[in-house]
Amino acid sequence: MKKALPIMLCATCLLLCTACEKDSLNTYGDYSVRSQLELLPEVVSIHGDSYPLVIARTVDTTFRYFRTEQDTIKNAEGKPLLDSNGNLQLEYDTIWYTGTTGRFTEYEPVILPPQADTFTIALRSNAQWKAPVPSTGGKVQWFYNYNLRTTGTNSTAGGGDGYVDFRVSRNRNYKRAVTAVQDIYTNDSAAFSRLYFVQKGERDTD
Repeated sequence: MKKALPIMLCATCLLLCTACEKDSLNTYGDYSVRSQLELLPEVVSIHGDSYPLVIARTVDTTFRYFRTEQDTIKNAEGKPLLDSNGNLQLEYDTIWYTGTTGRFTEYEPVILPPQADTFTIALRSNAQWKAPVPSTGGKVQWFYNYNLRTTGTNSTAGGGDGYVDFRVSRNRNYKRAVTAVQDIYTNDSAAFSRLYFVQKGERDTD
């Protein structure tokens, strides 16, 4: 029995280590490969209706970023020029630089019905990702994609396989003037997907 005890302890430690290793690998996927993001090809409502996600184009692209630098304006002698109030005069330069190379996927617009409803976009990923709230363009907000799941989690960010939930309000008028542009991308922008959602109105005749 005394000899069996160390063997049992070793076996238990081995099983725990193996379980921990599997959990760490399954949490956000395999970090040893390039960040990936794949959307399942349909949007599904809570009522079971589905709307296909059709890829319009997929391209490799290099993202460009910029920073602003300020410099003091000087005269021909190299001395700073002052304004009428005795303050330094500054000029600002925009410096552009290239960043990471990523895979950009754009989808055909999805036409949603005028009824209020909640939808789910399922995705597979091996990285952390974001799904920021689309801009309303200064119009009334009708597309919401945050704090929707019963778990109380946020639908605008996640890691690994997950879901982006969104809901739309009822449209009693004509087709929405603003198209909701939903971007979903990995934190390093190595994979970037762009979706367009249009909502019909109850007064539309077509």
